[in-house]
Amino acid sequence: MQELEMVGRKPRFSEQEKLSMLLRMQNGENVSRLADELGIHRQRLYAWREQLRTCGNLMPSRPGRPKKRPPEAPPDRDALAAGFALSAEQRRADVLAKARRRIVELERKIGQHKV
Repeated sequence: MQELEMVGRKPRFSEQEKLSMLLRMQNGENVSRLADELGIHRQRLYAWREQLRTCGNLMPSRPGRPKKRPPEAPPDRDALAAGFALSAEQRRADVLAKARRRIVELERKIGQHKV
């Protein structure tokens, strides 16, 4: 196994080392003592066990830092303007619909007061 005297860094284990730890866990070894011996939290052992059950391996899903995305092309100015124009038109229609609903509501109230 690896040297566990690293300061400020988490110990890294190979897939084979993780499998041997899970085998010890499966054979009934105390999980808390095993985790203390390895310098990890016991929840890590349970996470590895779950990963082995669901994925079939213990390889990290995303090794290292995520890759940078290439910069996106600037948006098309005309398409952007058309999108805003539709938005303004839609806003006018929404305001008109809201005003009509309010008129109907007020007419209903006036009708109730006349009775």
